[in-house]
Amino acid sequence: MQGPVRGGTLVFAIWQEPVALAPHLRNQTVANVVARPVTEGLSRTDTDGNYQPRLAKQIPTTTNGGVKLTSDGKMDVTWQLLPNLKWSDGEAVTSADIKFTWQVWMKDPNTISRTGFDQIESIDTPDDMTAVVHYKTVYGPYPNNFGDGLIPKHVLENVQDISKSDYVRMPLGTGAFKITEFVAGDHITVERNPNYRVAGKPYLDKVIFRSVPSREAAIAQLKAGEVQGMWNLLESQTPDLEKTPDVKLEIYPSPSVERIEMNTAKNQDMTDPNSVHPVLGDINVRHALLLATPKQDLIDKLLFGKAKPGTSPVSQGWASPKSLTQEGYDLNKAKQLMDQAGWVAGSDGIRSKGGVRASISIVTTTGDQTRERVEQVLVDQYKQIGVELKIANQPSSVLLSGSWSAGDPRKRGSFDLVMYASSPGIDPHNTVFQRYYSKNIPSAANGGNGQDYTRFKNPDADKAIDEAGSTLDFDKRKSAYAAALKLLNDAHVIIWLYERAGIDARRTNVGGWSGNVWDDITWNQEEWYLTAR
Repeated sequence: MQGPVRGGTLVFAIWQEPVALAPHLRNQTVANVVARPVTEGLSRTDTDGNYQPRLAKQIPTTTNGGVKLTSDGKMDVTWQLLPNLKWSDGEAVTSADIKFTWQVWMKDPNTISRTGFDQIESIDTPDDMTAVVHYKTVYGPYPNNFGDGLIPKHVLENVQDISKSDYVRMPLGTGAFKITEFVAGDHITVERNPNYRVAGKPYLDKVIFRSVPSREAAIAQLKAGEVQGMWNLLESQTPDLEKTPDVKLEIYPSPSVERIEMNTAKNQDMTDPNSVHPVLGDINVRHALLLATPKQDLIDKLLFGKAKPGTSPVSQGWASPKSLTQEGYDLNKAKQLMDQAGWVAGSDGIRSKGGVRASISIVTTTGDQTRERVEQVLVDQYKQIGVELKIANQPSSVLLSGSWSAGDPRKRGSFDLVMYASSPGIDPHNTVFQRYYSKNIPSAANGGNGQDYTRFKNPDADKAIDEAGSTLDFDKRKSAYAAALKLLNDAHVIIWLYERAGIDARRTNVGGWSGNVWDDITWNQEEWYLTAR
């Protein structure tokens, strides 16, 4: 292939619909795929898990003097911006934007997660290039803050409700591209940012993210040359594409883990987190469902054996608890647990206890054939232990919106079982704290904040997570995360189905494409280019 060529339009297929692209509002992986070339933060992570400065001169550390621990148990982090940075509209980027970003993250009631930002006490801006972030205590994952994208003060400081502004879908950024069009259900267009700080980049003039109904539709268009790239393939789809001469696969390790989460509170809109699910509130039932889930068989038959069973949400990186396990398939033991717990089979084989029928539903994203096949297998498997499973799938834009007001059933508690995948960053604190710390159970009382969708609460797990976040010692942090995740597994609230690989695909006339274990495929889109065929 020839070297980088300047110009051209690349069409990239996305098979889910982004709800929001603003840094503090986006929750879907597809939203990150689209927004990554547009909005930038102070840092990012390379594929080896190392922090790299992005808009900052360097990553602050205790060694280079950027991080200082104070005598009163607090911490100060000093960020220095690169010189002459500009937003895509030509306005200068300053330290005031860093401070404003923190303020928006904290004040906007629709913010997806305030983790990390809520540990900041104040921010000083002694000059336009310097922001001194004062933390309330020692906070280990500090490089994660300001990583998803700075927010422009000059655009939004007088906007009363950002969630109702154009910024939600067309955020202004500093990246190689700027969003010029968002047509819901059809396409999103990004064009070269003339104020991008790197001369001669990006190579492409334009990228069109085309909405398609499914991965399968994207694959068909990729083969036909109608699109030049797509994201997030499944292992089961690789054998066919490996035989396609004009298509190249990018396969790399991924922190993404497919799972089934169980709601331990009542399945009802705006559920009371202290309520008890009539079926899943019984730990024996949850344990039995785990034992009745044939992980390896699913992997072998649906993924061509190209994955391994999951054990925790942290499958990669320094914090991965490699010794953590989750029990395998054992239908007889599952039946015994149901018997011992007093669930008695009726004439149709479905069990009941105290007048409650063991009937539950499962929800996942519509248009995902592999997930739908998993559901069909589980319907049969769970019936064998006396549990009726009904399928009630929803579009990604609803199920994975991450928004209380938009009706995300995980947030509002209106589900029994939910199947999806998520990926922590190299520092897992945001994931572990948001998803498994008791105060992060979404409810009407806290405005739907938090992502503890199973309604898991354990004071020992909370303590371990607190310990993991409040030190800079990586060994202590790793041990604390392992302790918390073991308690999570002991509660049998999540079935870790399998650890997914990162698999993306492109036409062979696309150059500059490179996978990143800890980021989305569009992480280096400024390097992409098209060659003539």
